[in-house]
Amino acid sequence: MGRKGTGVEIHGNAIRLSFTFDGKRERKLLMLNDQPMQPTSANMKYAHRIAQEIRERIRHGTFNMAEYFPTSGADGVFTLKGWFDTWLDTQNIKKSTKAGYKNGINFWNRAIAYKEKQMPLGTLTLCKLKLSHLLTAIAQRPDLSGKTINNYVSVIRQALDLAVSDKIISKNPAQEVPRAKHQKPQPDPFSRDEAEAIIADMGKHYPEQIYNMVEAWFFTGLRTSEVAGQRWPNVDLYNKKLTVAEVIVLDEEKSSTKTNVARDVILNSRALGAINRQAKHTRITGKHVWRVHDKPWMDKDWEGFRLNHWTPCLKRLGIRYRRPYNMRHSYATMMLMAGMTPAFCARQLGHSIEMFLHTYAKWLDGAQNDLEMARFESSLGENLPQICPRKSSLGF
Repeated sequence: MGRKGTGVEIHGNAIRLSFTFDGKRERKLLMLNDQPMQPTSANMKYAHRIAQEIRERIRHGTFNMAEYFPTSGADGVFTLKGWFDTWLDTQNIKKSTKAGYKNGINFWNRAIAYKEKQMPLGTLTLCKLKLSHLLTAIAQRPDLSGKTINNYVSVIRQALDLAVSDKIISKNPAQEVPRAKHQKPQPDPFSRDEAEAIIADMGKHYPEQIYNMVEAWFFTGLRTSEVAGQRWPNVDLYNKKLTVAEVIVLDEEKSSTKTNVARDVILNSRALGAINRQAKHTRITGKHVWRVHDKPWMDKDWEGFRLNHWTPCLKRLGIRYRRPYNMRHSYATMMLMAGMTPAFCARQLGHSIEMFLHTYAKWLDGAQNDLEMARFESSLGENLPQICPRKSSLGF
């Protein structure tokens, strides 16, 4: 038998721990490799350390039964995959956000925990999950960008934080995963000449509605979801503006923008001309400005546009490929190169000024450097004294 009062007992050919938890007397066998631990001298010393640790954690309110005795019953014992399902059900989030979470969940569930056994991480119980498992999973995917890794780690960190709060586990191993370094790619806009060539080619080879949409896109800088969601009641041709208030994301129509703030976009002559031409095609419906097959643009339609219209157009023109979204970047840089103020440009694009300056600092500098230096140079020379060169001792 174990020492009296220690909570460690020899029970047959096994070691049993005895303790009180949540007002209930518990007696649990210590297990090793799913078998009862033998009462050897070394094992008994180990059992006394565990018993002391359990008493301390009960006293501090951090003890979790499943962490020490995962075979004590299904209640409170979760695999990582099962816990992800539980956690996701608690999230009141947008459809697009949930889709991103599911990508992260799939990554962790499919990652290999033990290479020799080819055991997926999702099959591990939470109490067996270690930091080394998470780091190994990340190391197995060197193809992932730093941003993607950080997004995936954020998902498992949030899920395990809830497990800690629910006292399923006492510590979240994902909190110790270091943040991956990554640099946000610079915008890659089309030049004005490239934009004009693309618009002209669209008008030459494709139906007018495609041509109209591309020209309007280049000269309004809307997001893809905003192009899809734009409705005629929010277009004011008389006052030359449109209101961005609705979007279509993942085939779901939403009455709010990405920033949850509606904005007015002033229509320049090029955008106004394109939308005026479009009026005869869709305005009578009173619904979406841009339609394909008599329906709003959805995800599969954008993929078809990219494959059947956009990519062939760039190939014909010999223009380096950039995705259609870069039409937005192109309008931003056009405005800056024309000397328009960053505050106005930011409002047109639906950015905060800080985000706009951070994103387009390169073009902001390029547009303003010569102008600012010219202003400084104009202050020089007129009021400065003329300095005559000093003659040297050699007479010159």
